[in-house]
Amino acid sequence: MAFQSVIDGFNLLIDSVRFLFRKPVFLLPIFFSWALVSALVLFLRYYIFFPDDLGLAVLAVFGVVFLITMTVCMANIVMLEFMQQMESGEKISFSRAFGEALVDLPKVIPVALVWAVIWFIILVIKVLTSKKNDDSKPEPSPRDAALALGGADSGPFSWLKLGLRMFEKLVRMYIFLALPAIAWENMGPFSAFRRAIEVIRRHPMQFITAYTLTGIASLFMAVPLIIVFYLDKSGVAFSSLFWTGVIIYEGIVWTFGIYLEQMSVGLLYLWHMKWLKKGGKGDLSSVSKPDLLDNVYELS
Repeated sequence: MAFQSVIDGFNLLIDSVRFLFRKPVFLLPIFFSWALVSALVLFLRYYIFFPDDLGLAVLAVFGVVFLITMTVCMANIVMLEFMQQMESGEKISFSRAFGEALVDLPKVIPVALVWAVIWFIILVIKVLTSKKNDDSKPEPSPRDAALALGGADSGPFSWLKLGLRMFEKLVRMYIFLALPAIAWENMGPFSAFRRAIEVIRRHPMQFITAYTLTGIASLFMAVPLIIVFYLDKSGVAFSSLFWTGVIIYEGIVWTFGIYLEQMSVGLLYLWHMKWLKKGGKGDLSSVSKPDLLDNVYELS
């Protein structure tokens, strides 16, 4: 049964990738969110001068983190609305999906706020444990922007940073698992949190497998970036045009990574809903896996 659960999680990832080739429009809201997120990160890096008051500086950083979590959550809600349209037998409509996302906005705000609080705490721990002593403001350049967006300026590897990064991803996928409850079942934020916990508790191996495989997929796509950053650190010089291409590739990696995480847990949530409709007995694989490309409409 445990082996079958791992296979189920693997199939969720395969379906997510396979579906993308048929409906690449699903990437659009996430790519737009990356454009906004990267703009916020670079604006914070180059043009924000924090006040001497520590409280105001902390509030400013938290505000940026909250804007980022809100942007990502709303982009994912739009993508989930695409899924609901398909599983209701309707054509994909960006304007209708965006309108539904705006209706869900009051419910998404507390979810994004909880995510922002946890993420901010992780950032504080990273800063407090960092050995970087250079407090000077960096100069804008394609190279520096690429290094910042790729996380190459975060200092040397440490097990603490790896653990924090893994925990950050776990929290992110938990947040993503709560979003379908808001988009598809009109739940409030705290009911959505409880439903996400229920899905993980009922199907832990499927969730863990999706968590692991999406991480491996993102790492595989990041290999070219790791090589470039290593060469740069070794003294190899690249042109500004090359670094601009690196930034674009970072956007592709980020967009694909967020898509895989949201789509895999979204499909898991949809499968859980179907499992409950069939009585909620036995293993998840006792119910046929939903397919977004078939003519069976699970959310009609």
